[in-house]
Amino acid sequence: MADKLSIIADELAQTGNTIPAAADDGSDEWTVCSPAYDNAVRETIEAHSWNFDTQIATLVRQGDSPDEQYDDAYAKPNQSLHLIWVRLNGAPVDYKIINDQVCLSAGGGVVTAKYVLDQGAANWPALFTKIIGARVRAAIYSGLHEDAASGLAWDKRADGFLAEARTRVDQESPKRAPFLSRAIRARFSRRPLGTDSRSTSD
Repeated sequence: MADKLSIIADELAQTGNTIPAAADDGSDEWTVCSPAYDNAVRETIEAHSWNFDTQIATLVRQGDSPDEQYDDAYAKPNQSLHLIWVRLNGAPVDYKIINDQVCLSAGGGVVTAKYVLDQGAANWPALFTKIIGARVRAAIYSGLHEDAASGLAWDKRADGFLAEARTRVDQESPKRAPFLSRAIRARFSRRPLGTDSRSTSD
């Protein structure tokens, strides 16, 4: 079953590196791969519509905001992989994520958020997992092997996987009927503009 440790371990094995026995073991391998994995997940989620499950939840205030520009700090929804929007009393509102909290000035109003539900790596689409693996491998080459050229090459491969994912979604989406202007319709029917389709003879 895929998870953060197994994905990182697989990429380390493919590149001839030592595999951590556990997450957060303090090894150089984990120190390089863990932030690369986290950044890859966040950036890949934001770069494409992945058709993950989305939920809307009312947020719970946790206290004052650590940023003086805002008054309140709210807990992010449980199992939130990515916030899509935050609203105050149903309207868009300015907010900032600080220390994994949603900070805004709510004035006692109702704060809701739409978010992508984190179903775990085991339930990610195959191409999503492939992109994350490629980003991790790029970090391995750049950070552990000090091979910037190979790191850049794997980042480009990840970009290619992302483009492939976008193409697949576009192919699966319903096609919209093209808009045909009056001029184009007339050209197709070989009639000049303003000509009635009915016969003018008596």
